[in-house]
Amino acid sequence: MLTILGYLLIAAFLILVIRQKLSPFTGLIIVSLVVGVVLCLGSDIPLESILSWIKEGLFYKEQAGGKISLGTMNPTVMILFAILYFSLMMNVGLFDPLCIYLIRKANGDPLKIMLVTAFTSSVVTLDGDGTTTILIITSAFLPLYKQMGLKLSNLAMLIILPCGLGNCLPWGGPLARAAAVLNLEVNALFVAILPILAVSFIYVFGMAYMMGVKERKRLGYVHGRQSIVTPKQINSMMDAIKHHEKELKRPGLFWFNLSLTVILLVVLIMGWASGAIVFLLGTALALTVNYSAADQRERITANGGDAIAVASIIMAAGIFLGIFNGSGMAAAVANHMASLIPPSMGTYTALIFAFIGAIACFALPVDAYYFGILPVIAPVAYSFGITPTEIGVASFMGQALRYASPTVAWLFLLMSRTEMTLGQYQKEFFKWSLPMFFIFILVAILTGQLPTGL
Repeated sequence: MLTILGYLLIAAFLILVIRQKLSPFTGLIIVSLVVGVVLCLGSDIPLESILSWIKEGLFYKEQAGGKISLGTMNPTVMILFAILYFSLMMNVGLFDPLCIYLIRKANGDPLKIMLVTAFTSSVVTLDGDGTTTILIITSAFLPLYKQMGLKLSNLAMLIILPCGLGNCLPWGGPLARAAAVLNLEVNALFVAILPILAVSFIYVFGMAYMMGVKERKRLGYVHGRQSIVTPKQINSMMDAIKHHEKELKRPGLFWFNLSLTVILLVVLIMGWASGAIVFLLGTALALTVNYSAADQRERITANGGDAIAVASIIMAAGIFLGIFNGSGMAAAVANHMASLIPPSMGTYTALIFAFIGAIACFALPVDAYYFGILPVIAPVAYSFGITPTEIGVASFMGQALRYASPTVAWLFLLMSRTEMTLGQYQKEFFKWSLPMFFIFILVAILTGQLPTGL
């Protein structure tokens, strides 16, 4: 019965979310509650056990030997304040000076413009919000691309690929989801994928360089020739960044905000403190120094929408996982799936999941992937000696291809701004993202984070 109900729970959640009958938030809670009640009534388990399972999923569970297994509340707090913090850094204009300097230095050279586009996108996407990145970068660069006759498809790729990598940062969403499912500290998972992100960002800049060389040749640009872009047009690009929410900028506090951000990232990467504590304290300090009491309330309200949207789903996942694990359904499904895998193939589970998961990550909404698929695969991988961190890294491989999926709503904003159809966009995206997917795989194997069974 446990096995059947476990499969039913997963299937019902996936179907209802994919068909948009329920939102991920309501789907995680309602479906798990209904199946949990059915299990209790059919097995003479007290209904109040559901509350105990939910508590364990959200807060903590004491395991054998006195070890404490934390629930999803810790990653929820972390992602809530990380999003608030980086939204604040965008508000105060922390990254404006560098972006403006690079735009000025590009001076109409297609190669430099491609490199500056890639860099600016990489910086702006640090707040983890794709819509904001698209609006800012297209506002700044679209007039220039059109004036010079540069391919808008290049602009689209130089926005979306850095966005995909930025989404893998601790506050981007997928990392917190995976950490919640696998009962890991977000910091630990982030450190494991850091080399993958570093090499992938190098690939993005190499891609920008190749685009720039081709555009130089196509447009007949000769290095050192007077630019066809006027100073007025360059100033217009810089103004798109400088005047975005100008009343919120705090240029006089640039060095404070830069120092605070560097300190927080060092503490996070070194694992000296929980990400939840790091960004909670960082957000409080940033608000206190940059804004008055009234403005602080206004910034929390204005930036809180995106943060609450993601944090609420992580909390809902705690209820889903608490019932799925606490009831024994997770163990029953995992045991059944493990029995279907030949022992000789078990050690390849993480590598196989990296490829199959990439297809699932493309085809499914992100919450359906991390909360519907990963909880089932993870226990199977554990039974073959694969660690939570390793299966977590395997689940990230699909992020290289994620942003070709029509389930990502704000991609249509990017297509509209860069005048591309979905077919044109996907063709161009896969041309650049498939090599990045194999970079993900190769670096993960070389760093020992993705076991190959060899």
